[in-house]
Amino acid sequence: MKEHHDDRLGLNGAGATKVGRMQVIMQWLYGFSEPWILRFTDFMLQTEKRRAQLIKMSKPKALPSGVILSTAAVCRFIDHIYALAGPKGAARIAVTDCVCQTSLNKTREPRKKDMALLYTAEMYTTMQHTGVKNIFEPIPTAEQAKNMVREFHTAGLLHNVLYCNGSGKWTFVICNCDDQICVPYRAYMAGRTEEFGAGPEIVAHDEHKCLGIEECGNCLKRCVLKACSAQQGKSMVAYDKCLGCGLCTSTCRGGARTLVPRKDYKHEDILTTGILLGS
Repeated sequence: MKEHHDDRLGLNGAGATKVGRMQVIMQWLYGFSEPWILRFTDFMLQTEKRRAQLIKMSKPKALPSGVILSTAAVCRFIDHIYALAGPKGAARIAVTDCVCQTSLNKTREPRKKDMALLYTAEMYTTMQHTGVKNIFEPIPTAEQAKNMVREFHTAGLLHNVLYCNGSGKWTFVICNCDDQICVPYRAYMAGRTEEFGAGPEIVAHDEHKCLGIEECGNCLKRCVLKACSAQQGKSMVAYDKCLGCGLCTSTCRGGARTLVPRKDYKHEDILTTGILLGS
């Protein structure tokens, strides 16, 4: 195993910082236990009674939480990661099979879509040991990583950037969540709202430009968060449900939907708009 204990890089809010041995140990423990956490949550989601119990349970601070980002925001985030100075030869981003799919022994393409960041990528590409024993493959360039993210967007996946829930710091992975197998997504839709946080953008909808459900209706098919609905033949937005993923904006044939900055963004100290929106 390579020795980079003294110069591993992590993202701590707006800036990069060196990651100590204790954080590496905590990350390793989380990676090792993650499959059992996912299987337990999946078990709790299988019946109405257990779902109700899961929602009432407080989420342990040791588990991560996520922020949903648009594809453009993730691409700026990726550019920032690859521009950081750091250990020579250390992986910036590494991709592996979806941990939810591996843990639950289910398959849906694209399968290889969990993107570990900085110290987590370097740790998993050198130690090659996680709870599901997935192999992490380094992504050499930012452009390759961004192209993957764009493909995930086309496939209708949510970009979910996870951070340490206990400290509110240490962003460590970009999960690209589907609406069938992904455990955090299903838990969120069941009512466990701590799983996903709203990103720095929100959809703006011009109903006068909407072509109508019969002529278009792509937003209803693309919005996996159920923020879109049909009213009198037109599409409408439930803004309290919109997390700013942008899945509906890229396929709106009338140009009725765009993403705009969210006025009440709550995660500036974790994922700053200075990076995500270029502001």
